[in-house]
Parts: sequence; C-alpha cells; structure tokens
Amino acid sequence: MTVQTPGRYRIREAVRRRDRLVVCPRPLAATRLNETATRLLDALCSDTFRSVSDAATEAGVAIEHAASLFAQLQSRGFLEWRPERDPDHRPPVSVVVTVRNEADAIGACLDALAALDYPTFEVVVVDDGSTDGTRDAVRSHPLCESGVARIVAVGSASDPLGIGASRNRGVEAARHDVVAFTDADCRPRPAWLADLVPCLAAHDVVGGRIRPAGDRALDTFEGTHSSLDMGPRAARVDRESATPYLATANLVGRRTVFEAIPFPDRSVAEDVDVCWRAIDAGYDVVYVPEGVVEHDYGGNPEFLRRRVSYGGSEALLAREYGHPSTVAVPVVALVGVLALALLGTLQRAPTVEGLDVVAVLSVGLTVGPASELVAARRAFAPAKLVAALGRSALSRSYALAAELGRYYALVGAVAAALAGLVGFGTLAGPLLFVVGWCLLFPAVVDYLLHRPRVDPLRYAWWYVLDALAYQVGAYRGAVTHRTVAHLAPRTRFALAL
Repeated sequence: MTVQTPGRYRIREAVRRRDRLVVCPRPLAATRLNETATRLLDALCSDTFRSVSDAATEAGVAIEHAASLFAQLQSRGFLEWRPERDPDHRPPVSVVVTVRNEADAIGACLDALAALDYPTFEVVVVDDGSTDGTRDAVRSHPLCESGVARIVAVGSASDPLGIGASRNRGVEAARHDVVAFTDADCRPRPAWLADLVPCLAAHDVVGGRIRPAGDRALDTFEGTHSSLDMGPRAARVDRESATPYLATANLVGRRTVFEAIPFPDRSVAEDVDVCWRAIDAGYDVVYVPEGVVEHDYGGNPEFLRRRVSYGGSEALLAREYGHPSTVAVPVVALVGVLALALLGTLQRAPTVEGLDVVAVLSVGLTVGPASELVAARRAFAPAKLVAALGRSALSRSYALAAELGRYYALVGAVAAALAGLVGFGTLAGPLLFVVGWCLLFPAVVDYLLHRPRVDPLRYAWWYVLDALAYQVGAYRGAVTHRTVAHLAPRTRFALAL
C-alpha cells in the first residue's frame, strides 16, 4: 500500500484573482485567502501542473498544510489536479479479460490488445463456461498462438462462476505484479497501458476514460451520457464525489490490491464494490482521462438492459454502504413550491400551472448562487457576473431536474393519475408538467452543451428511455434487495439556504 500522494495542481484557466480574492465563474464560487494561502497560490500557475512539495517549498509552508489547502480549493473548482506519474515505470502487466459466450466480440478485443504499445504484457482470458465457441476463438487468435494470451477455464454452462469470482481467478492466474482489467466488448487504444501504468509508481489503482467504440447515433448519445465515462478531468476516486468509482472495463492496479481486496462473488456492481473497499482500506485510487478504452455499447436492447441493471445495482450498494445526499435544494424554492401546491389544493388562488412550479423553483435555485456575487463583484465585470450567476442557477436547476426525473418520474406520473381519479384535478396537470420538465429539461441542456451529431428528438428519446429504464431497475432493486435507501428523498436531497 502506498502513502497517498498529494499529486499535482494548477489554477483553472477561468479562475480570476484580485488581491486575496479568488473567483471561479464555472461553477460560480468565491473565497478570500489569508496570507499563507495567498503565497501558496502564487506558487501555482494555470498552464502547467506543479507538485505540492515544490509549491510548499517556494511558499515556505508545510507540505501537509499545502496539500490540505489545495485539496479544498480543488473541491470548489478553483484548481485542477493530476496524479503523480513516472514515465519510466513500465513493469510487466497481466491483462485479465473475463468472458462468457463472447465469441462475436473477443476477436476484436484481442486484436486491440495485440496492438498495444507496451514492452511486456500477457493476456489472461477467463472463460466462465462458454458454449458458443468463445474458447476456440481465443485459441485461434495470433496472441494465443504466440503464447502472449492463454485461457483459464472456470465454471460451466449450467453453473457459471460469475463475473466477480472470475476476475479473482484471473488475478490468481496472473504472472505479473500489475493487473489490468478490460472486457470482451472493449477495445483498448494502443497507448492504454503506457498511459496508465506509470501512475502506479505513486498510486495503487488507476482507471482511464471509457469512450464509445462506434459512431452510430446511440454511440453518440453514450458518448455524452454514459455512466462509465468519468469525464475529461483527472480526480481522486471518492464515492461522494463526481468520480465515485472506476469501471473494470478500464482498470489497472497493483496485484497486491486485488489480492487483499478481492472482487465480491456477484456479477453486478462488483467493480464499484472493490473500488470502495480499496479506498476504505487506505489504498490510493485515482482516475485519469488518458489510457482510453473504447466500449461497444451494442444496440437498443443491450442499452435498456444495462440501464435497468445499473439501477438495480444502486439498490444493492445503498443497502451495503448507504447513500449520501447529493443534490442541494434551497429552502426558499421548497417553501415556494409547497405554498403553490397548498393554494392550488385549497382552490383559494387561480389554478396552479406546472410552469408556476418551475418558475418558483428557478427563483429559489438562483438565491444560493446570488450570494456569491457579493464576494465576486470586484473580480469580474457586471456582465460576466450575471452570466456566471445564470450558469450557476442553470446548473442547480439541471441537477435537481435530472435527479427528480431519474428517480421519481414514474412515481410522479402515477400520483398525477391518482390525483385526477380522487378529485384533486388541480394537482394532476402541474404534476404531469413537472414530470415532463424533469425528463426533458436536462436532455435539452445536455444537447445544447455537447452538440452531439444526432438529431435532438432522437437524443431526447434516448435520454428519457435512459432515465425511465434506470428508474425501473432502481425500484426493482428496492424489492430484490429489500431497501429504499437509494430512493428515500432524505438520502438524495439536502436542504440549503
């Protein structure tokens, strides 16, 4: 186990400074620094990453204090972070690929592995009782014929071992001290291992970015909305952060980690579980956007099955680990919506429309970001401040709508139908409007932000299917795993002033 290294930092390009005031417009945030923090920030720049030790030495500050301050500033969006990396650290690697009836996919995966630009590696294909000729496809591949790849047979057609246990068998069979994982439907790019393995000189586990393998319309959607893609910025993995886990489609680590923290004996969320237990055990788990693996997402049926499965796995993880509050709901917005609902129910005001609810929410979501204007007004021109305030309010609105649509849209639709049946028709319309808003508003924002090469109606259709399929899985998982920890509003939302 390595001691967690502070990594490297630089100031984000959009950040502005005025004396001791530091302001970030995206998301809108401002803070005033003391003299020590000012010296530390003076030691950083916005074009190159610098180690914490170098910055601390220049500022005359203890490394521990510098690391703590930089971590706080990075969490608020003022700094960017990168893990440490030694380009000369290139030990031999065992690549583990678990398969079950993947005859159609494994050839392309092995082709991609054969093209890796890395000095020494082996490929361990763990076959879990395939019956479709997967083993023959592996044996006939040049990698196997040359001795680079080999098959480890586990399980049987009627009694498969499962994905988690199969990965553990792959670790046992590995000949090298670094183990990398990918899947049969994945295509690692040539620089995959060369980009990721050098990070293991200072960290225990590293994951790279996962991008679509094709250019179909569905691949384009997955390229902007896949839960496997952790985005363009490096980060420490933390289950309460924007990078909560690493997928085993693209995961590299020290063998000792996977021996000490084996995969659980199941086939869903096993990668999330091993990441979280490794972090809890003190291992240093990081993400970088390099070391790309391309993933073949399949067609529409596979797309829906994956989303249902992901939703169900969230119930399992919530039962085992709980679920932290993720979305801030301003008190003023909540009070306003409740007041509208009460007035509409009592019929003491004109009929409440769904747009009224959205308007009140928007005002409430603006109150929080507006408080940052007081501190930020000296660093930016008024027009830029207003634009930053608008982006921040839009971001809050997006987060709230996406969360409601992903977990409560079906409940809202059922509630609207029941309201109409029992005589509360004044609530049915607004409820349906809000349900539609929560499903479509985030889709529109995503589309305008990413400008994908697909028509907006098709993109919105997939977005809604994504949210509803995930929701079906989440509720089915609640029944299967006997928990609502991932659905209870108190676990998904936190009140904020």
